[in-house]
Amino acid sequence: MNLILISVISYILGSIPFSYLVARAYGKNLYQVGSGNIGTANVWRATGKIEAMLMALIGDFGKGIFSIFLAQRFFPGQILPQTLAAFFAVAGHNWPIFLKFKGGRGLATSAGILIYLNWKALLMILLTIGIFIFLIEILMKRRLKLEGNFRQKIKGLFTIFISQVLGRVIGILVALFLLFFFYPSIFKIIFPAAILVAIKHIKRTKTFLEGKVV
Repeated sequence: MNLILISVISYILGSIPFSYLVARAYGKNLYQVGSGNIGTANVWRATGKIEAMLMALIGDFGKGIFSIFLAQRFFPGQILPQTLAAFFAVAGHNWPIFLKFKGGRGLATSAGILIYLNWKALLMILLTIGIFIFLIEILMKRRLKLEGNFRQKIKGLFTIFISQVLGRVIGILVALFLLFFFYPSIFKIIFPAAILVAIKHIKRTKTFLEGKVV
């Protein structure tokens, strides 16, 4: 197996839309409900079923895990094949060939990659992202009061949305900085894929600001 083949296989694996398929099994179209995102969180919004969310989560995790497993199996001890596998697995999830390149944001697939590489690194990243979402949400809620007239309430909803996305983006960037110092080999593998995750979140914020459906 060469590097091109591992990249293609990882992209195809990443393109398998587990969240979309699970939601369809429950009679829901993820493009038409919730955030419109093809991801685990929107499966929960669409179905309200914990088992549906777990099936989607396991599937999206599995794409990342299996891609890295193949890279390590055929290229033991090499960083570049794992980096390519991670990048194209997330690229496939975010821009899946099976759904006309309209996919999710890559968090669950990236988490699967990190679980396989080092669960402690994943825990550090999740804690970092969670802390920044919490802090930014508090700061923005203080700036815009949720109580009051209708316009203020709309601003409050806007604040909650932006705090979630902005918290994730900043949390991801800070987590990458921590990875660079504490887990340098994992940083090399996950960094390109993490950029794809950040791009998707930034794009979502831009779309929201333009007043379009997200």
